[in-house]
Amino acid sequence: MKNKRAITTFEILMWVPRILFLVVVMFTVMILIRSYVATTIDTSELEANIFISRILYSPNSISYFDSDIGRTYQGVIDINKFKSQTADKFLERSVYYGDNNKEIGAKFLLRDLSSNENNEVTIYYNEDFFREQKKLADSGFTRGPGGARGYSKKYDVIISKDNILNRGVLAIDVVVPNS
Repeated sequence: MKNKRAITTFEILMWVPRILFLVVVMFTVMILIRSYVATTIDTSELEANIFISRILYSPNSISYFDSDIGRTYQGVIDINKFKSQTADKFLERSVYYGDNNKEIGAKFLLRDLSSNENNEVTIYYNEDFFREQKKLADSGFTRGPGGARGYSKKYDVIISKDNILNRGVLAIDVVVPNS
């Protein structure tokens, strides 16, 4: 028969590889769990896309709305609604972020392609906020609180002016601050 001390020593030596294997498995599981858990969620691009969609597809916005049949024509911009005197009224009806809007700002540039002249009309949504945050977005301060991100999109549109349709391009710049 073997000595009790020798048997105990042998069993302890056999447990060392098992414990090392268990530590490696636990370390691997912890790394996998940490890699799949999202710690930050950035929704600024989604917010900008929703804002653009609400502006383009709302009957109370810049799109042409036929009141006889109750239809909004997507991709057809009503130039009478787009002019700067009335733009604020239409944009506020379709997208409202409150009186003290610190959520989003946008610039809309409509270019008429039907003539050789430079026919451009620019309107703003929350103009002061847009200009302030655009400087941050253009300078590269896009991370952390106090920064902002800018998103730009261009759409080929039809411009409706007194029931005359012309080709045009609508360029939209949206600025969303980091929260």
